Amino acid sequence: MDTNETQAVQEIDYAELQALIARVEHAIEHGLALEAEDMRLLLSAIHTLLEVQTQLEEKNITLHKLRKLLGMIKSSEKRAHSTKTDDRDEKECKRNKPKKPRKKKRKVEPKEVIYHQLDDLKKGDSCTQCPNGRFRKYDAKILIRISGASPFEAKKHVVERFKCDLCNYVVSVDLPAVVTEDGSIDQRYGYSARSVMAIFKHFSGMPYFHQETLNDLFGYPITASTIYDQCEYLSNDCIPLYHQIKRIAANAVLFYIDDTPNRIIEQKSEQRPNRNGKGTRLRTGIYTSGLIAVTDTGEHIYLYNTNLGHAGEFLDHILKQRDPHLPAPIIMSDALSSNLPTVIQNFVNALCNAHARRQFVDIESNFPEEVEFILDLYGQIWCYDTNSKERNDDAEQRLAHHKEHSLPVMEQIQSWSEVQINSPDCEQHGSLIKACNYFLKHYEELTQFCKTLGAPIDNNIMEEGLKIKIRSRKTSHFYKTQTGADVANVLTSIIATAYRNDSNPYEYLNKIQRNKEAVKAKPIDWLPWQNINDTS
Repeated sequence: MDTNETQAVQEIDYAELQALIARVEHAIEHGLALEAEDMRLLLSAIHTLLEVQTQLEEKNITLHKLRKLLGMIKSSEKRAHSTKTDDRDEKECKRNKPKKPRKKKRKVEPKEVIYHQLDDLKKGDSCTQCPNGRFRKYDAKILIRISGASPFEAKKHVVERFKCDLCNYVVSVDLPAVVTEDGSIDQRYGYSARSVMAIFKHFSGMPYFHQETLNDLFGYPITASTIYDQCEYLSNDCIPLYHQIKRIAANAVLFYIDDTPNRIIEQKSEQRPNRNGKGTRLRTGIYTSGLIAVTDTGEHIYLYNTNLGHAGEFLDHILKQRDPHLPAPIIMSDALSSNLPTVIQNFVNALCNAHARRQFVDIESNFPEEVEFILDLYGQIWCYDTNSKERNDDAEQRLAHHKEHSLPVMEQIQSWSEVQINSPDCEQHGSLIKACNYFLKHYEELTQFCKTLGAPIDNNIMEEGLKIKIRSRKTSHFYKTQTGADVANVLTSIIATAYRNDSNPYEYLNKIQRNKEAVKAKPIDWLPWQNINDTS
């Protein structure tokens, strides 16, 4: 290959580029030759332009998408108000849409009720403002006061002890239950403190060093390394439960999977076998794989794994424990071939319609009329799905609703895409044809929600679930070791699963720690969706 073709794209400072332009204009005006350094800069600028042009042509990066990638505009698929007030189907869909109930706000439930009484006054006493009146009971005034406090509170317990001067027998006072329930007598950081540290880091995305700074502001300095140690202790207590929910997840009826890039500093590249069993290849990419398993009774199990693997490999790891006599599960993902499982052959492959829609969203600036037509059609499908959810349809009613209303819309998109591909007016290697080809190639998988009982329409729930890990990646940037990533895998999975199944993660983690021996002996009795009796 020619050396000019392999030359890397070089960033040129704006002021430097302006000065170069001035020198080139001066050389042209006076018929002068450029100096070698100016020719080098000019060549770099040409290479940069060529590289951008190549990216636009080969990778189908439109100006709109390029601006999103550069952060010049927000990465959102919400559209501006349509210029077409379209059509009867969409209007009918909106007309039939039931009124959406107002979302109930969570009320603050006080854990402590304090009564303030009038000690110098009782019922029947004479009024202090009029001569003949008597006091009677009146409706109490209620005030709910929400107070702020440090996330942690340090208390010093001085335990009185006596020692026999002959046999050295020691007698000490027993600590109150409120103290021992939060940890053993030799434990500096209580179970509740560990739970708070884990939720801050592995759900809210607050790095250990940020927690260190915050705690210092509140007057309770705790180092980042100490916070990590406490999270690791908590992770060890949760490991039996983590393995248990993986076993339950293996027999789920529906799986949502996706992954996002991540980084482990000390993780080296490895030579690993290919998933098809033929040869090996060097693996370098580190990903956080997310999996949501929906059980036959409706529980949602959230599982995360950060390592040198893709979501499909994590799914294989889970499915190795699946009962082979169970019906074929539904697997919802994007269209990457690496997402398909290899340990089972019988499954329903449902693809995400949000990804298919995104193919058209990214080229809307180049084909506004064509894309607007497709996006309006796609909008009807989600409208029908919303109608079904708000009517509380069961799985069979939902499937019948989509067969009647959504399937004709999908067929209309299919027919339109075929017309575009066969039209002589469309550039056959252009971005619009590529979007149409994507839809047609995966049409069967994209329409599973109209054909298979329980198949979802998109993978948005997993996209939302991955944001938990993306928050942590944006603030912490990386894991140092695989051990640190494994601690995060366990705690994030347990916290997210408890939260999704309406179990208070803070109280749940405290119970797991107080009863860690019982959890270790029989973890199936300590699942987050069960009514757990604290046996401590």
